[in-house]
Amino acid sequence: MREAPKVDRPYQGAAAYYAQYRPPYPAALAPLLEDAFGLDGTGRLLDLGCGPGPIAIRLAHLFERVMAMDPEPDMLAEGAVQARLAGVTNIDWVRGRSDELSPSLGTFRLVTMGESFHWMDQRATLAALFDLVDGGGGVAIVGRGTPLPLPPMMPWRAAVARVLRQYLGDILLPWDRPPPAPGDLHQDIVRASRFELLSEHSALFEVPWTYESMLGNLYSMSFCSRDRLGERADAFERDLRAAVLDVEPTGVLLGEQHEFFAVLARKRAASAG
Repeated sequence: MREAPKVDRPYQGAAAYYAQYRPPYPAALAPLLEDAFGLDGTGRLLDLGCGPGPIAIRLAHLFERVMAMDPEPDMLAEGAVQARLAGVTNIDWVRGRSDELSPSLGTFRLVTMGESFHWMDQRATLAALFDLVDGGGGVAIVGRGTPLPLPPMMPWRAAVARVLRQYLGDILLPWDRPPPAPGDLHQDIVRASRFELLSEHSALFEVPWTYESMLGNLYSMSFCSRDRLGERADAFERDLRAAVLDVEPTGVLLGEQHEFFAVLARKRAASAG
C-alpha cells in the first residue's frame, strides 16, 4: 500500500478541475432562494466556502454585492476567471475561513454554504453567522450530494475504489460514508441554532460520466487532487484508466443518481440588532 503525501492546503491544485467537472447546481436553485427570501437585487450575499464560485456566480444577479469567501487562493483565482467568463462583475473574492467570521465583514441578506459546510464547526459557524445576517434574511445550506448507494456497486465504481485505495491507503471514500448520526443532519443543526428552520428541499438528478469527466471529478476532490498524488499522478492515471476500461471498454460509464438538497433557515426580522 502506498502512502499519500500530506498537504497543508487540501484543495491546492483542484480549482480548475472543480470548476469544470463537479456536477452543476440545478437551474431551480436561484428561483428557490429568490422566492424563499424575497430576493430583489438589493443587499449582500456571503457565499462561505465558495470554491470557484458556482453558487456565488449563479446568484449574483439577485444581490447588489456578493462576498465569495474561501481559504484556498486557487479557488478564489479560478472563481474570478469563471465570473469574468459569465460576465458577472459584482463579486468580491475574499480569502477567509468560517472560524474567522467577524462583524468587520458587515451584514448580509443571505449566507450560502455548499459542499463547504461539512468542513466547518457547523454549530459555531451558525452561531457566528446569526449576528451577520440581516433581520428577515437567512442562511441556505445546499449540496449536490455524493452518489446514492447502489447495491451492488457499479463495476466501474468498484474499479475506481480499488485504485484509489492502492494509491491513497484504506481511506473512507465519499460514497462509502455512513449517514449522519441522529442530531447531526443539517436540519437538526439548524434547529439547534438561533435560526428558524424555514424549509427543506431535495431532488434527484442523473450524472452521466465518461472516463475523462470521472477523472476530472476525482481531481476536484480534497482526498485525490493531483497535488496530493504528487509525482505519482501519472502512474495513478495509467492504473486508473486500465482498471476502468477493463470493465467499461468504451469509456462511457453508467450514470449515477445524485441528490440535490437545500436546507433554508431565516432570522426573524424582530431578531435584528
